[in-house]
Amino acid sequence: MIKIILPDGQEKKFQAPLSVEQLASSIAISLGKATWGAIIDGKWYQRDEIITTGGKLELITEKSANAVQLINSSASLLLAHTLQEMYPEIKIAQSELTAEGFYLDFDLTPSIKEGDLVKIEEQFKQNLASHLQGQKLCEPIALGLKRYQDNPYLHELLQNVNQAKICSYQIGDNFYYQPFDFVNFKLIKAFKIMGLAGAYWQNNAKNKMLQRISAISHFSISQFDEMLKELNDRKERDHRKIGKDLEIFTFDNLIGPGLPIWLPNGMALKKIIQEYIREKEWEYDFVEVETPVIGTDEMYKISGHWDHYQENMFPVMERDNEASVLRPMACPHHIAVFNYKQRSYRELPLRIAEHAILHRFESSGSLTGLERVRMMTLTDSHIFVRNSQIKNEFKRCFKLINEVLATFNIKVDYYSLSLRDPNNKEKYYDDDQMWENAEKMLQEALDELAIPYVPMLGEAAFYGPKLDIQIKTVLNHEITVSTLQFDFLLPKKFNLSYINSKGETSSPTIIHRGLIGTYERFIAILLEQTNGVLPLWLAPTQIAIIPVALKASHLEYSQKLQQQFKQLKIRTIVDQRDERLSYKIRDAQTSKIPYQLVIGDKEVEENVITYRQYGNQEQITLPFDQFIIQLNDLIINKK
Repeated sequence: MIKIILPDGQEKKFQAPLSVEQLASSIAISLGKATWGAIIDGKWYQRDEIITTGGKLELITEKSANAVQLINSSASLLLAHTLQEMYPEIKIAQSELTAEGFYLDFDLTPSIKEGDLVKIEEQFKQNLASHLQGQKLCEPIALGLKRYQDNPYLHELLQNVNQAKICSYQIGDNFYYQPFDFVNFKLIKAFKIMGLAGAYWQNNAKNKMLQRISAISHFSISQFDEMLKELNDRKERDHRKIGKDLEIFTFDNLIGPGLPIWLPNGMALKKIIQEYIREKEWEYDFVEVETPVIGTDEMYKISGHWDHYQENMFPVMERDNEASVLRPMACPHHIAVFNYKQRSYRELPLRIAEHAILHRFESSGSLTGLERVRMMTLTDSHIFVRNSQIKNEFKRCFKLINEVLATFNIKVDYYSLSLRDPNNKEKYYDDDQMWENAEKMLQEALDELAIPYVPMLGEAAFYGPKLDIQIKTVLNHEITVSTLQFDFLLPKKFNLSYINSKGETSSPTIIHRGLIGTYERFIAILLEQTNGVLPLWLAPTQIAIIPVALKASHLEYSQKLQQQFKQLKIRTIVDQRDERLSYKIRDAQTSKIPYQLVIGDKEVEENVITYRQYGNQEQITLPFDQFIIQLNDLIINKK
């Protein structure tokens, strides 16, 4: 007797073993036709596999939440077989599913070129049309290790598999380790290779560089086309592409991976944002300091970063019996600013701010344009407060962050309340009372502000809970843009004190504030959310002045206008290239310059300007003074 428990809790009993298809058909004929497979008590079954034991049933169809992932797991196996056919010497290292599709890492000499991808895709589709089947084989781990002994990558992976058996699929004479439980080539209706890249084995720069093919597949051609359109749109909105097209930033391997180079347009954008941030910090009574980009290892041992953050710090620099490190954060430096003289309660809150240059060693595989780098500038602040001031100061900082993000029209995904895991005594400072007090105060402040937050256990900093403002990138990466953290620990570690109203010493509390996070990450978000179409006040070049012809009158008037704009602090270029007018206008549009001024005989003779805004075909002619009033209104109001 086989007893099956349906999702609604009902039971079905069968006298003899039966296939998944037969089981599904016994519920509904249409369901039998639509079913791909089943999960019974956690065990996967293909459509034609025989069920011999009962349990709780989940049928797999195209409506299942993980349907596309299941198709991609099948496609990854067929792609591995296709590559093995075409390149017999290849060593397939691993396959991983992603949010959109999957990737396959492999070792091959000579390496595959971009031009080979079309042939690989064609061969994949031929294999798909030939109705290949994979025969599943599960065997003890020792036999699996022996089977793949000539593949050092799979051998290493399998040594770390924590199970008694491993499963492979045989296609023809070849065997492929498949970590996914579902394979059905017939369900693949659409497939496309998306790219070829390098990837260190196990994401470790000390290991060999492998090649990686990324691909997507689907069970529906129409849904695949929609997904492809969305992915192409994301690709266009990827800050790395926009940054390249608009000449915002670049990298150079000779300088080093993860070390951004701000090009003139990028430096202009960064400086404009800095000027605005400095204005807002002045408005909110922050005092700016500048501190060194290095610190002693002893300082970070006292702070606790040495124990809790060392893997993200660059190696120690030693000379003349001194040991220093590139700073990964500026907390201890700002503590030194607080501590250089005895403070009074009347000085608190003391709001110390810095546009702090930091260095953090991110793994090579995690480096992603400006989103994740090794050198960054953080809009950093540490606010030293009395305990009675904590809540009000938190609310004040949150108001500042809200105002700034609203000015840039940044879309926030959600607010994360990062709490400690009380069972993790290694990651978090072991003081239950301190943590309970800090978390309670932070939650109370959030509740009073009516901020809808998501509690995240185990995401706190080692010294205190925090509020993180989370944003999703076009690559579906979840990143933090702004943060507020309570810290009762570092004041104890550094013996901080102030003289209270009774003339006694008291310990302050620190609020860590990241206003817009790092400039690198913030500009990445800004480029993606605006698609590179920056408002006038932020645009590195605000106006392109385009002479109709390269004759003296047009050029002289264009240069005269440029000097007038320069005096008004408006950023312009004069396009003096010997190109057609339509080409120069189109190029200014491609560069997403907010205004294009076309200067011809009429403009010179009547002392006017004719302009066209980005994305608008209409041309408007008006006097220079009137145009300036219009621009100033947009710039002052940050539109």
